[in-house]
Amino acid sequence: MKKRVLILLMLVACLAVGCAVAEEAHIPEPIPAELLPQLVPVTFPAGDDYVRPEKPKNNYMPSAAGFSEDGMHYHDDTIDVQAHMIRVYDTPCAVMFVQIADPDQFCTELAKPYPQKATMRIDTMQKRVHAVAAVNGDWFTYHNYGIVYRNGELLRNRAIPEDDGLVVDVNGDLHIIRPMVEEEYAKLEVPIMHSFAFGPALVRDGEVLEIVREVTFKQRMGIGQIAPLTYVLVAADGPDQPDSVGLSVPQLAQLMHDLGAHTAYNLDGGQSTSMMMYDTKINGQAPKTFRAIGDIIYFVTATPGEAE
Repeated sequence: MKKRVLILLMLVACLAVGCAVAEEAHIPEPIPAELLPQLVPVTFPAGDDYVRPEKPKNNYMPSAAGFSEDGMHYHDDTIDVQAHMIRVYDTPCAVMFVQIADPDQFCTELAKPYPQKATMRIDTMQKRVHAVAAVNGDWFTYHNYGIVYRNGELLRNRAIPEDDGLVVDVNGDLHIIRPMVEEEYAKLEVPIMHSFAFGPALVRDGEVLEIVREVTFKQRMGIGQIAPLTYVLVAADGPDQPDSVGLSVPQLAQLMHDLGAHTAYNLDGGQSTSMMMYDTKINGQAPKTFRAIGDIIYFVTATPGEAE
């Protein structure tokens, strides 16, 4: 009898510890500002409105003169990209601030036209579209659910009432759509350019969202908006990489908030997590591997430059 009581007490103690760990993991501490890079705002000169080329292969090439010596910064009269390597929550993370002059410089690309399920390495897609910077998207072609727009066209309309969606409107503004049902998308007052079906939502109206799910620590990719045509992207390493714990989804949400995002969303992660600064993958540790994926988010220059 005493043995049973002892075992019961031990189980209760373990459950109490487990609940405390889960609760703590779901409410991460804010990250001290001194550990985080700060956005350096830029002002672009006034110019003619940019017209996105009909074919991505005709995007303007970035200028070699626009890159910093270390390759972590690009600037011209229409785009500024600032990349940083940081360490938070015992995990290396790549942080990228992107500022653009025109919403059409926020682009997406599929490995092959929908509904094909083809995949391609991000470096191959980056070169094809002449991206200054690129990250993996939501790989929506891997499954058959969600409400998905690309380049203003509705590709899939399969609602998920339990999940969150992300919309990029024609002004380049990000919107969290919850739940992911047609009625919520219809409430938007501006046309949709792109939408993503992965999630969950991380930050909405400047507030970190409560995330109810099992706490796991993995490679993560997040995208957020700081100001008009100003974005922050984060690629976190995972536990399979040296000296890295990986981030939980709540930790990614806190990080996006602390980097200044008023709206943020979780994209495809795990081995898909890829962040490119032009033709160089800056996240992950050596050896740097590429996983073939279905789609990317990328940013281009609107300044005519070098020929391919």
